[in-house]
Amino acid sequence: MATPFRLKRSAVTGKRPGLTDMQIGELAINFYDGHLFAERDTQGVGIGTTVALLTPWVENFGGGSINYNGIVTATTYHGDQVIGTPAGGFKSGAFTISNTDHTKDSINELNFILGKLVPAAPDTLNGLSFSLQGTNGTAYLCQGFTPTNNTGGAAPTAGQGYTRNTDSTITSSYINDVGPGDNGTVVGNINGSSVGSITFDTNTNNGTNGGIQVNDNKDASLSTRNSGIAADFYQVYDVRFLNATSPDGFNKAQITHGSANSQERFWYEDPSTVGAPNISLSGVTTPSSASHNVSFSSGVPHYTNNAANVFSYVATVTNASGDMYKYSNYKLINSDGSTTGFSNPGHKFYNDMTVSGVQGTHPPIRNFGVGIGAITTISHTPNNVHATITSNHFNTFDVQTPYGNDNNNRATLGSSVNIMGTSATTNQVDEDNILISSLGTGSGNAIRVDAGAGTDTPSPVTTTFNSSSTPAVYEAIVRGGTLRHDTTNYTGYLPVGPNFSSGRTGSQYFQVLLTRGAVSEFKIVVSGSYSGCFVCLPENSTWTTGLSSTNGWADMFDAYSGAGNPNNADNGCALGTVMSGGSGTFTCVFGTESSSNGNNKILVRFKLTSGQSISNIKFQAT
Repeated sequence: MATPFRLKRSAVTGKRPGLTDMQIGELAINFYDGHLFAERDTQGVGIGTTVALLTPWVENFGGGSINYNGIVTATTYHGDQVIGTPAGGFKSGAFTISNTDHTKDSINELNFILGKLVPAAPDTLNGLSFSLQGTNGTAYLCQGFTPTNNTGGAAPTAGQGYTRNTDSTITSSYINDVGPGDNGTVVGNINGSSVGSITFDTNTNNGTNGGIQVNDNKDASLSTRNSGIAADFYQVYDVRFLNATSPDGFNKAQITHGSANSQERFWYEDPSTVGAPNISLSGVTTPSSASHNVSFSSGVPHYTNNAANVFSYVATVTNASGDMYKYSNYKLINSDGSTTGFSNPGHKFYNDMTVSGVQGTHPPIRNFGVGIGAITTISHTPNNVHATITSNHFNTFDVQTPYGNDNNNRATLGSSVNIMGTSATTNQVDEDNILISSLGTGSGNAIRVDAGAGTDTPSPVTTTFNSSSTPAVYEAIVRGGTLRHDTTNYTGYLPVGPNFSSGRTGSQYFQVLLTRGAVSEFKIVVSGSYSGCFVCLPENSTWTTGLSSTNGWADMFDAYSGAGNPNNADNGCALGTVMSGGSGTFTCVFGTESSSNGNNKILVRFKLTSGQSISNIKFQAT
């Protein structure tokens, strides 16, 4: 039969054994209190040899709880810890606490209340953007090569626009007034690697480290991003990149602070060594006389605004691209618009150009036009105007690339060009379309008729002037919309015209026919200079008889007498202001006569001498 094993024991509450009661290795139990004891020997270290209570708690009857008097130390505690009753009892405050409440619940309630009292923290830099400064704007990536991709992400795409940089460093704008400015570390990353960092504490942490700079580290109450934060709770700061190293190729930058990440910023560090572009323009090819389209005015040929009248030349551009090009629409040559005389040929794009016979592409290839220029033909046609173009015939052109500009280039043409558009005009002198406005009865504008002779008052004629034949030496010339005393040699003009330099130094005349009934007076509106103006009712016998000494011509350089008709004794017909050879509006009167008494025909005759010209003539009711 086995021998029972019994521990040293006691049933007296609170009784515990002494050193003399136990040996090393023995256990003793107080089975009333439920405590277990052992002799503890620390080999002379600390408290020395003693009897230790191995179960220093008391379990309440029923097993629902235990009691312990003293200090409990634990790394982690799980469960509901009851608050108990504090010394002096509970005080009234933000919420009610009882001695049976759990500490975790009361702490949670306290945190909720404090959250209403503590201001919200300032914004972090998470999701905020910054811009790169001191770069070279946006340019677009050429095709035909593989650019270096330093980002570790998606490669740059040909035809896509990127911020262009060339000095191998980047500086950014500040991200302003973000937090926390009193803890953590802000880091500047280029292509995922740190180029500088600054660690925050509660002091002022302004400074530069590597390629990152912190400035204006201050109390958050001074923030402009998050206004209204109370003082002494938080700090904020400004941060930027400053002269951070930028390797050749495609790059990205980002600023981080703990879990907060700014937006990423991408750019292309352009290593191209291509020079500035240059545009050169060849000589101008003019319309062939065998196929050109012309109209005549006073015997002088003028180009019309017709597609047959093409003026063309070749433009050559060198250094048209490097790694990048300038415009998203692939424009290479910018046309500055039309001129007075010639049409706008439009911009020229990379696919309008050829290099050694190979057409350009969109996007252009890298180093397009480098070494061998890219060429294109530029063509103009005359505009729908009446003009003589003596200089700056064609518009200017600009070439702009990321590597420089060549602006205000114009093809030159040594010859003056006469142009007469197909649309009739009344704001210049058009010899078959001189404006009559609200005058008498009838329709149609005034037209040029033969001057008849080289004197002031010859026998009046109403024969229609032949604009395409060589005019008489006494006929004034309408060229480019201007009536002029003309002794010009047009053999050096384009299109090539007649030589008027001989036999035309005397007075020259311009005579027009108005066909209007019921006119007894009218206004002559003239702009320019002239030496005489005469008016006739050529088929009114009363009129021509009374002015027989001047073949029926009354004089606008002489005042109307005020009674009767102009006559041999006084052939003045100017009412009010008398003409004197300058611009103005002048009234002509017929006295008691009317154009209706002479088949509605009225002749007006201008006299011009050397150097004189008229830019516009109009007739209107008084």
